[in-house]
Amino acid sequence: MFRKIFTYTLILLLLVMENSMWVGHPEIILMSKISIDTGRVITDAPKQLFRDDMPNALQHERQLQDNRVFGAYEQPPTFPGGTKALFSFIRANLKMPAKGKKAGISGRVFVAFTVEDTGEIKYINIVKGLGFGCDQEAVRLINSMPNWRPGTISGKPVRVRFNLPISFIFED
Repeated sequence: MFRKIFTYTLILLLLVMENSMWVGHPEIILMSKISIDTGRVITDAPKQLFRDDMPNALQHERQLQDNRVFGAYEQPPTFPGGTKALFSFIRANLKMPAKGKKAGISGRVFVAFTVEDTGEIKYINIVKGLGFGCDQEAVRLINSMPNWRPGTISGKPVRVRFNLPISFIFED
């Protein structure tokens, strides 16, 4: 008898947890009746307690889709003026750090960042660095860039993760 009641209580708890996670709001519980005699779920019960100020599951799903960052796209994000303008911007604004000059460092810093659907650059991080102040200079350079043209999927602007190698060359 105890085992049967425990089993039905566990099933009810799992149903409530699964249904509340599906909606995306743990405080909303989907209501279902469980027959104590047979253990079957009775589906003619009211399905959801609604509050007017809460988004429904479809709105929540759309919001999640809007916040996705893409790696595959139809049109990649582009610097204003294209690739040649990007290289000119880097050449004009990149400064070799004093520590790097003193150590005679040369190499590439690989920087990853997100180009938002508005073209704004966010979430900059170093994938592979050189040290000696070169990593900080690469981040400073990316932060100083103007807004890009965002990448697109089906003609709509989307957030895209972008990787950019920046070369540091030691010159006497």
